[in-house]
Amino acid sequence: MNATELNENESVSGAEETASRTPEGLILAEITNTVTQFNVEDILQRLKAFAQSLKHQTRSSGEQSANVALPTVGIIGMGRCGTNIAIDLANLVYEQRKIGIKELSRRGRDMAKRRASGEKSSESGQTGSADGKAGAPSFWERLFGAKSEHDQVFLVDPVILTADLDGDTTQRIKVANPKLTQGALRFGITELDWLNRGGAGNIPVVGHYLATLALLAEAKPETSWALHRSYLVDSSGLAANASRLFFYLFSAGGGSGSGMAPVFGRAQQQARMVNVKRQRPTGQSTREYTEALCSVGVAILPDILRTAHSQHYNSGRLLCEYLASLNRFEQSFDPATGMPLPTFSCLLLVSNTVVHHALGERFSSEIYAVKAEQLANKYVARQLFNLLTAQALVEDYRITDPKVIPAMNAAGISLDDTTKLDINDLENSLSGTAVIGYAEQFGHEDFGQLFLRAVSPASYNSDNELFEGISLLPNKFEEYQATIEACRKNNSVEQLRDFALFGKALSVVAIVSAPRSELFEQYNLRKVHENIESLFPNATIKRYALILGASENCSLTLIISGSACLVPDALFAIRNYVFGCFVADNGKQERFTQVFNEIMAKPQFEPGELAAMMRDKESLDPIIVGMGSQGAWRRRKQELELRAQSLNPRNVPNSAPPLIVEDVLLSKQEVIDALEYIHRVSSFHRPVTV
Repeated sequence: MNATELNENESVSGAEETASRTPEGLILAEITNTVTQFNVEDILQRLKAFAQSLKHQTRSSGEQSANVALPTVGIIGMGRCGTNIAIDLANLVYEQRKIGIKELSRRGRDMAKRRASGEKSSESGQTGSADGKAGAPSFWERLFGAKSEHDQVFLVDPVILTADLDGDTTQRIKVANPKLTQGALRFGITELDWLNRGGAGNIPVVGHYLATLALLAEAKPETSWALHRSYLVDSSGLAANASRLFFYLFSAGGGSGSGMAPVFGRAQQQARMVNVKRQRPTGQSTREYTEALCSVGVAILPDILRTAHSQHYNSGRLLCEYLASLNRFEQSFDPATGMPLPTFSCLLLVSNTVVHHALGERFSSEIYAVKAEQLANKYVARQLFNLLTAQALVEDYRITDPKVIPAMNAAGISLDDTTKLDINDLENSLSGTAVIGYAEQFGHEDFGQLFLRAVSPASYNSDNELFEGISLLPNKFEEYQATIEACRKNNSVEQLRDFALFGKALSVVAIVSAPRSELFEQYNLRKVHENIESLFPNATIKRYALILGASENCSLTLIISGSACLVPDALFAIRNYVFGCFVADNGKQERFTQVFNEIMAKPQFEPGELAAMMRDKESLDPIIVGMGSQGAWRRRKQELELRAQSLNPRNVPNSAPPLIVEDVLLSKQEVIDALEYIHRVSSFHRPVTV
């Protein structure tokens, strides 16, 4: 069966059995119906139209009609914060593409001169792969979007989408960068004004509810939403959709982004499972289908020192929702039903608290918030760009510089541990909650010190407008800063292993980027390798990448996975959310804190006493207090549910909405599941080998 065939006898009874009044059940049924009851050709036509709508308008019409292939990477900015990061990333991609195109042009001219003079090229990668095979693109051609029939990669030419419930998204982007709306990149705006003409009011439940309605509502073919949905959800896992790596960018403390992103992320995973099961009716996969997909959420946590309590509750809700889905997936995934599924393969956390400490008092209070947001957004954009460029094959190292592989071997790094464009490998390397460490070299700085700065509290280099350091503090700022200073004096990172973020990490990816002209010394790589072996004793997966020519300075990016849920900022948000939104008796604050800490410290997970203190469903009282009264919230809730009726989703009676707002509230069991996952990560020890 190929991607366009339709099995009319295919039954959806399994989906009907799985579906319930839960949002996840209804969405799964809707996705299954879309794929199995309706002509798959419609999905593929919409996907083709989506790809065509993102073509560079500067190209000729002939090129536009001929080239409709989608890149392997999709960037989805959701909410105001997420759209701002997406814009910054798009700007960075745009500038770096110009650098890459110039490099390709220079090499082309050099090649033409050699051929004219009869000189044999020394750069085997320019005419093919490292072994001289013709037709394969070089590293730079693959990196910056050139293609061959057999190897389409577009690493630094991703699809970039923005989506927000606010009505001014398009105008805001036009002001921020007109080139993006004029076809400078594969950039698109997912319009949601048909769903809602105002924001979520900093209430994630509203974003959660509206995103659910968007997926349940009929995607009319003539709408842009139908095209965008075909890309994000309906075609997930189909060979026609080449995008395999997705980043969802959003603010954890907001309403639109933190409410919508997990819903779309889980729906994408569900659609993939439906398509995979349908692709293999006889239990055998076929070459027309690609099943791998890795989705990474990038959540910006609010500043503990400067933001409102409601934003911390929102962050705690987001973390509980994600960790609960991850725990259920790991503990009870059923291949027969393909459920339950996590919202994302990995959740990267970036805290605005680190920006607060980096800026200090150098800015006035009037511009502090704006400057902090700009720095955090650029920091995230830079790290995502580095991750994109790091997806190089072993052959690329040979093409880029013949000295790279000997340098890696001398540093003790096996080529088996280098990062490749293998989504399954990447999904294993990026799992659970994660943080980012970053530092950039100026001059001839020792790489041991560069490594230490990458995991240090954030610092701001005003001369270069550069934000460095770790994205989430492993401990209280003053205590951690003192430990870093001791490590700097001793020229060692061993003391940092006592922090759970490092000692309990499950995996780590190290990306070293340097200018092409840089003669990269073996000592630098060896120092990175030694520090990682020392700092992450529990990590079962360690991956390395060396990229030459994609940056002006040497830089180091670390992605530390699995243990970010153990750091104080994350636990602070979760603990406060559970107490504020689940514990009915606020007079039991001291006892609640004691019980919470005991659960995390005991060898066995025993949530009984805590569960007895909690209500069955979350209370929105601490979050909606800014609305002034319960009456204002009840009115808003009524408006949302009336809107649900007007959307007239398929397979749902017109007399009642498919869901009420209470259906998307988190339950006590979800919180318990999240805490169980945290406890399991905290108590995990790397298996002993013999």
